[in-house]
Amino acid sequence: MLTSKYRVILTMLIICLISGCGGKGNPTGNAGTTGETAASADKPQTEVSAQPATRKVDTIHGEIKYPAEPKRIVVDAYLPTLLLLGEKPVGATAKDLENVHIQDMIDGIESTGENATEKILELNPDLIISANSDPEVFEKLSKIAPTIILPYETYRSVHEEVEGLGAILGKEEEAKEWLAEFDEKIEALRAKVDGVVEEGETFSIFGAFGKTFYLYGDGIYRGGLAIYKELKLTPPERIQQELIATGETYKEVSMEVLKDYAGDYIFFDESNGAEMDKSNRVWTSIEAVSQGRVFYLDAKRFWPYDPIAVLAQAEEVTNMIVSQKEKENAK
Repeated sequence: MLTSKYRVILTMLIICLISGCGGKGNPTGNAGTTGETAASADKPQTEVSAQPATRKVDTIHGEIKYPAEPKRIVVDAYLPTLLLLGEKPVGATAKDLENVHIQDMIDGIESTGENATEKILELNPDLIISANSDPEVFEKLSKIAPTIILPYETYRSVHEEVEGLGAILGKEEEAKEWLAEFDEKIEALRAKVDGVVEEGETFSIFGAFGKTFYLYGDGIYRGGLAIYKELKLTPPERIQQELIATGETYKEVSMEVLKDYAGDYIFFDESNGAEMDKSNRVWTSIEAVSQGRVFYLDAKRFWPYDPIAVLAQAEEVTNMIVSQKEKENAK
Protein backbone atom coordinates (compact mmCIF):
# COMPACT_ATOMS: atom_id res chain seq x y z
CA MET A 1 0.00 0.00 0.00
CA LEU A 2 2.72 2.40 0.93
CA THR A 3 4.48 1.55 -2.23
CA SER A 4 1.36 2.23 -4.24
CA LYS A 5 0.80 5.54 -2.43
CA TYR A 6 4.39 6.60 -3.13
CA ARG A 7 3.97 5.74 -6.75
CA VAL A 8 0.78 7.80 -7.00
CA ILE A 9 2.39 10.76 -5.23
CA LEU A 10 5.52 10.52 -7.39
CA THR A 11 3.45 10.35 -10.55
CA MET A 12 1.44 13.44 -9.51
CA LEU A 13 4.64 15.37 -8.76
CA ILE A 14 6.08 14.53 -12.17
CA ILE A 15 2.84 15.62 -13.88
CA CYS A 16 2.88 18.92 -11.96
CA LEU A 17 6.49 19.56 -12.84
CA ILE A 18 5.91 18.88 -16.51
CA SER A 19 2.81 21.06 -16.55
CA GLY A 20 4.62 23.86 -14.74
CA CYS A 21 7.61 23.83 -17.07
CA GLY A 22 5.43 23.73 -20.14
CA GLY A 23 3.27 26.55 -18.87
CA LYS A 24 6.22 28.77 -18.22
CA GLY A 25 8.25 27.69 -21.21
CA ASN A 26 5.79 28.22 -23.99
CA PRO A 27 4.84 31.86 -23.22
CA THR A 28 8.48 32.73 -22.68
CA GLY A 29 9.48 31.10 -25.93
CA ASN A 30 6.78 32.88 -27.88
CA ALA A 31 7.53 36.22 -26.26
CA GLY A 32 11.21 35.78 -26.94
CA THR A 33 10.64 35.02 -30.61
CA THR A 34 8.31 37.95 -31.02
CA GLY A 35 10.67 40.29 -29.21
CA GLU A 36 13.65 39.22 -31.31
CA THR A 37 11.68 39.72 -34.51
CA ALA A 38 10.60 43.19 -33.44
CA ALA A 39 14.11 44.11 -32.40
CA SER A 40 15.51 42.89 -35.73
CA ALA A 41 13.02 45.01 -37.63
CA ASP A 42 14.04 48.14 -35.67
CA LYS A 43 17.83 47.74 -36.16
CA PRO A 44 19.74 48.88 -39.29
CA GLN A 45 20.78 45.92 -41.44
CA THR A 46 24.43 46.89 -41.22
CA GLU A 47 24.49 46.14 -37.52
CA VAL A 48 23.29 42.57 -37.90
CA SER A 49 25.01 41.69 -41.17
CA ALA A 50 28.29 39.83 -41.06
CA GLN A 51 31.56 41.71 -41.29
CA PRO A 52 32.93 41.86 -44.87
CA ALA A 53 35.46 39.19 -45.73
CA THR A 54 39.08 40.24 -46.03
CA ARG A 55 42.07 39.18 -48.07
CA LYS A 56 45.75 39.27 -47.23
CA VAL A 57 48.75 40.08 -49.39
CA ASP A 58 52.45 40.16 -48.59
CA THR A 59 54.10 43.45 -49.54
CA ILE A 60 57.31 45.36 -48.88
CA HIS A 61 55.54 46.62 -45.75
CA GLY A 62 54.56 43.18 -44.53
CA GLU A 63 51.18 41.50 -44.62
CA ILE A 64 48.32 43.81 -45.54
CA LYS A 65 44.68 42.97 -44.84
CA TYR A 66 42.08 44.60 -47.06
CA PRO A 67 38.43 44.10 -48.09
CA ALA A 68 37.83 41.08 -50.29
CA GLU A 69 35.46 43.13 -52.42
CA PRO A 70 36.60 46.77 -52.21
CA LYS A 71 34.08 49.30 -53.46
CA ARG A 72 36.12 52.51 -53.43
CA ILE A 73 39.65 51.97 -54.71
CA VAL A 74 42.11 54.83 -55.21
CA VAL A 75 45.27 54.25 -57.26
CA ASP A 76 48.41 56.11 -58.23
CA ALA A 77 49.47 53.31 -60.61
CA TYR A 78 48.03 50.23 -62.35
CA LEU A 79 44.86 52.06 -63.39
CA PRO A 80 44.60 50.39 -66.85
CA THR A 81 45.10 46.95 -65.33
CA LEU A 82 42.28 47.48 -62.86
CA LEU A 83 40.06 48.68 -65.69
CA LEU A 84 40.70 45.65 -67.88
CA LEU A 85 39.84 43.46 -64.89
CA GLY A 86 36.51 45.22 -64.54
CA GLU A 87 37.44 47.32 -61.49
CA LYS A 88 36.84 51.05 -61.88
CA PRO A 89 38.60 53.04 -59.12
CA VAL A 90 36.95 56.11 -57.66
CA GLY A 91 40.21 58.07 -57.92
CA ALA A 92 43.50 58.13 -59.85
CA THR A 93 46.32 60.60 -60.44
CA ALA A 94 46.08 63.24 -63.13
CA LYS A 95 49.01 61.60 -64.92
CA ASP A 96 47.32 58.20 -65.03
CA LEU A 97 44.12 59.75 -66.32
CA GLU A 98 46.07 61.30 -69.23
CA ASN A 99 47.01 57.87 -70.57
CA VAL A 100 45.94 58.00 -74.24
CA HIS A 101 45.21 54.28 -74.35
CA ILE A 102 42.34 54.33 -71.81
CA GLN A 103 40.44 57.52 -72.59
CA ASP A 104 37.27 55.60 -73.41
CA MET A 105 37.36 53.80 -70.03
CA ILE A 106 37.86 56.50 -67.40
CA ASP A 107 34.50 58.26 -67.24
CA GLY A 108 33.53 58.87 -63.62
CA ILE A 109 37.02 58.46 -62.14
CA GLU A 110 38.04 61.53 -60.13
CA SER A 111 41.52 63.03 -60.32
CA THR A 112 43.64 63.08 -57.18
CA GLY A 113 46.05 65.51 -58.85
CA GLU A 114 49.57 64.44 -57.99
CA ASN A 115 48.23 62.04 -55.37
CA ALA A 116 46.99 64.79 -53.04
CA THR A 117 46.20 63.41 -49.59
CA GLU A 118 43.28 65.78 -49.08
CA LYS A 119 41.56 64.61 -52.25
CA ILE A 120 42.17 60.95 -51.39
CA LEU A 121 40.59 61.53 -47.97
CA GLU A 122 37.61 63.18 -49.62
CA LEU A 123 37.07 60.10 -51.81
CA ASN A 124 36.81 57.91 -48.70
CA PRO A 125 38.58 54.85 -50.18
CA ASP A 126 38.43 51.38 -48.69
CA LEU A 127 41.62 50.34 -50.53
CA ILE A 128 44.61 52.24 -51.92
CA ILE A 129 47.00 50.73 -54.47
CA SER A 130 50.26 52.59 -55.02
CA ALA A 131 53.63 52.14 -56.70
CA ASN A 132 55.34 54.67 -54.44
CA SER A 133 57.86 52.85 -52.22
CA ASP A 134 58.61 55.89 -50.04
CA PRO A 135 57.94 54.78 -46.41
CA GLU A 136 56.52 58.21 -45.56
CA VAL A 137 53.98 57.92 -48.35
CA PHE A 138 52.91 54.50 -47.12
CA GLU A 139 52.55 55.78 -43.56
CA LYS A 140 50.40 58.67 -44.74
CA LEU A 141 48.19 56.61 -47.05
CA SER A 142 47.74 53.68 -44.67
CA LYS A 143 46.13 56.03 -42.16
CA ILE A 144 43.39 56.63 -44.71
CA ALA A 145 42.74 53.04 -45.85
CA PRO A 146 44.51 49.69 -46.26
CA THR A 147 47.36 50.43 -48.66
CA ILE A 148 49.06 47.96 -50.98
CA ILE A 149 52.43 49.14 -52.28
CA LEU A 150 53.55 47.51 -55.53
CA PRO A 151 56.76 49.34 -56.54
CA TYR A 152 57.57 50.05 -60.16
CA GLU A 153 58.88 46.95 -61.95
CA THR A 154 57.26 44.62 -59.42
CA TYR A 155 55.86 42.95 -62.53
CA ARG A 156 58.20 42.36 -65.46
CA SER A 157 55.66 41.25 -68.06
CA VAL A 158 52.03 41.70 -69.08
CA HIS A 159 51.14 38.24 -67.80
CA GLU A 160 52.76 38.88 -64.42
CA GLU A 161 50.91 42.15 -63.94
CA VAL A 162 47.47 40.99 -65.00
CA GLU A 163 47.73 37.75 -63.02
CA GLY A 164 49.18 39.57 -60.00
CA LEU A 165 46.49 42.23 -59.81
CA GLY A 166 43.86 39.64 -60.66
CA ALA A 167 44.89 37.61 -57.61
CA ILE A 168 44.91 40.66 -55.34
CA LEU A 169 41.43 41.71 -56.41
CA GLY A 170 39.90 38.25 -56.66
CA LYS A 171 39.57 38.66 -60.43
CA GLU A 172 41.46 35.55 -61.50
CA GLU A 173 38.89 34.52 -64.12
CA GLU A 174 38.76 38.00 -65.63
CA ALA A 175 42.57 38.00 -65.80
CA LYS A 176 42.60 34.62 -67.51
CA GLU A 177 40.05 35.70 -70.11
CA TRP A 178 41.79 38.98 -70.89
CA LEU A 179 45.19 37.32 -71.24
CA ALA A 180 43.77 34.69 -73.59
CA GLU A 181 42.56 37.45 -75.92
CA PHE A 182 45.84 39.33 -75.51
CA ASP A 183 47.91 36.27 -76.42
CA GLU A 184 45.78 35.63 -79.49
CA LYS A 185 46.27 39.18 -80.74
CA ILE A 186 50.00 39.16 -80.01
CA GLU A 187 50.41 35.87 -81.84
CA ALA A 188 48.77 37.37 -84.93
CA LEU A 189 51.00 40.46 -84.76
CA ARG A 190 54.10 38.33 -84.29
CA ALA A 191 53.19 36.34 -87.39
CA LYS A 192 52.98 39.57 -89.42
CA VAL A 193 56.38 40.71 -88.17
CA ASP A 194 57.98 37.33 -88.76
CA GLY A 195 56.65 37.45 -92.30
CA VAL A 196 58.69 40.53 -93.20
CA VAL A 197 61.71 40.59 -90.88
CA GLU A 198 64.70 38.71 -92.22
CA GLU A 199 66.57 36.25 -90.05
CA GLY A 200 69.31 37.93 -88.04
CA GLU A 201 67.95 41.48 -88.31
CA THR A 202 68.24 43.38 -85.05
CA PHE A 203 66.34 46.21 -83.37
CA SER A 204 67.50 48.80 -80.83
CA ILE A 205 65.58 51.21 -78.62
CA PHE A 206 67.34 54.53 -77.97
CA GLY A 207 66.25 57.68 -76.18
CA ALA A 208 67.54 61.25 -75.95
CA PHE A 209 66.90 63.50 -72.94
CA GLY A 210 68.57 66.85 -72.86
CA LYS A 211 72.11 65.98 -73.94
CA THR A 212 71.96 62.50 -72.45
CA PHE A 213 71.29 59.29 -74.36
CA TYR A 214 69.75 56.06 -73.15
CA LEU A 215 69.60 52.46 -74.28
CA TYR A 216 66.53 50.42 -73.36
CA GLY A 217 66.03 46.72 -72.78
CA ASP A 218 62.93 44.55 -72.52
CA GLY A 219 61.47 46.34 -69.49
CA ILE A 220 58.84 48.98 -68.91
CA TYR A 221 60.54 51.81 -70.78
CA ARG A 222 59.81 53.07 -74.31
CA GLY A 223 58.02 50.06 -75.67
CA GLY A 224 60.56 47.53 -74.43
CA LEU A 225 57.88 45.08 -73.31
CA ALA A 226 56.11 45.22 -76.68
CA ILE A 227 59.21 45.19 -78.87
CA TYR A 228 61.30 42.53 -77.18
CA LYS A 229 59.05 40.48 -74.89
CA GLU A 230 55.86 40.30 -76.91
CA LEU A 231 56.91 40.67 -80.55
CA LYS A 232 60.23 38.97 -79.73
CA LEU A 233 62.28 41.20 -82.02
CA THR A 234 65.99 40.50 -81.74
CA PRO A 235 68.21 43.03 -79.93
CA PRO A 236 71.85 43.66 -80.84
CA GLU A 237 74.23 41.38 -78.95
CA ARG A 238 75.49 44.08 -76.60
CA ILE A 239 71.99 45.13 -75.57
CA GLN A 240 71.17 41.49 -74.97
CA GLN A 241 74.26 40.96 -72.82
CA GLU A 242 74.42 44.28 -70.95
CA LEU A 243 70.72 44.95 -70.36
CA ILE A 244 68.33 42.09 -71.04
CA ALA A 245 70.50 39.28 -69.68
CA THR A 246 71.27 41.27 -66.53
CA GLY A 247 67.71 42.48 -65.94
CA GLU A 248 68.65 46.13 -66.46
CA THR A 249 65.89 48.10 -68.15
CA TYR A 250 67.97 51.07 -69.30
CA LYS A 251 71.52 52.35 -69.54
CA GLU A 252 72.89 55.87 -69.87
CA VAL A 253 75.51 56.38 -72.59
CA SER A 254 77.15 59.09 -74.66
CA MET A 255 76.23 59.70 -78.29
CA GLU A 256 79.69 58.52 -79.31
CA VAL A 257 78.98 54.91 -78.32
CA LEU A 258 75.45 54.63 -79.72
CA LYS A 259 76.81 52.97 -82.85
CA ASP A 260 78.11 50.09 -80.72
CA TYR A 261 74.55 49.29 -79.67
CA ALA A 262 72.75 50.10 -82.91
CA GLY A 263 70.68 47.43 -84.59
CA ASP A 264 69.64 47.21 -88.21
CA TYR A 265 66.60 49.22 -87.15
CA ILE A 266 66.29 51.77 -84.35
CA PHE A 267 63.26 52.84 -82.33
CA PHE A 268 64.05 56.33 -81.08
CA ASP A 269 62.33 58.27 -78.30
CA GLU A 270 63.04 61.96 -78.61
CA SER A 271 61.14 63.79 -75.89
CA ASN A 272 61.35 65.48 -72.52
CA GLY A 273 63.38 68.45 -73.73
CA ALA A 274 65.80 66.49 -75.89
CA GLU A 275 68.37 68.48 -77.83
CA MET A 276 69.06 65.91 -80.51
CA ASP A 277 70.99 67.25 -83.49
CA LYS A 278 70.04 64.88 -86.30
CA SER A 279 72.76 66.33 -88.52
CA ASN A 280 75.47 65.38 -86.03
CA ARG A 281 78.14 63.28 -87.76
CA VAL A 282 78.21 60.71 -84.99
CA TRP A 283 74.49 60.19 -85.39
CA THR A 284 74.46 60.12 -89.18
CA SER A 285 77.38 57.69 -89.23
CA ILE A 286 75.14 54.98 -87.77
CA GLU A 287 74.07 52.74 -90.65
CA ALA A 288 70.42 52.48 -89.59
CA VAL A 289 70.26 56.29 -89.55
CA SER A 290 71.94 56.79 -92.91
CA GLN A 291 69.67 54.15 -94.45
CA GLY A 292 66.49 55.73 -93.07
CA ARG A 293 65.68 52.83 -90.79
CA VAL A 294 64.80 54.84 -87.67
CA PHE A 295 61.29 54.77 -86.17
CA TYR A 296 60.55 57.87 -84.08
CA LEU A 297 58.29 57.09 -81.15
CA ASP A 298 55.38 59.21 -79.92
CA ALA A 299 56.05 59.71 -76.20
CA LYS A 300 52.35 59.83 -75.34
CA ARG A 301 51.90 56.39 -76.83
CA PHE A 302 55.17 54.76 -75.83
CA TRP A 303 55.81 56.05 -72.32
CA PRO A 304 52.92 54.09 -70.77
CA TYR A 305 53.80 50.46 -70.06
CA ASP A 306 50.54 48.97 -68.81
CA PRO A 307 49.06 45.88 -70.51
CA ILE A 308 46.62 47.89 -72.62
CA ALA A 309 49.44 50.18 -73.76
CA VAL A 310 51.73 47.24 -74.54
CA LEU A 311 49.14 45.73 -76.87
CA ALA A 312 48.62 49.08 -78.60
CA GLN A 313 52.39 49.55 -78.94
CA ALA A 314 52.80 46.05 -80.38
CA GLU A 315 50.19 46.90 -83.00
CA GLU A 316 51.89 50.20 -83.80
CA VAL A 317 55.37 48.68 -84.00
CA THR A 318 54.07 45.94 -86.29
CA ASN A 319 52.57 48.54 -88.62
CA MET A 320 55.83 50.54 -88.58
CA ILE A 321 57.92 47.53 -89.56
CA VAL A 322 55.53 46.25 -92.22
CA SER A 323 55.28 49.73 -93.76
CA GLN A 324 59.06 50.18 -93.72
CA LYS A 325 59.62 46.80 -95.34
CA GLU A 326 57.11 47.64 -98.07
CA LYS A 327 59.06 50.83 -98.83
CA GLU A 328 62.34 48.95 -98.94
CA ASN A 329 60.93 46.29 -101.24
CA ALA A 330 59.49 48.94 -103.55
CA LYS A 331 62.92 50.42 -104.24
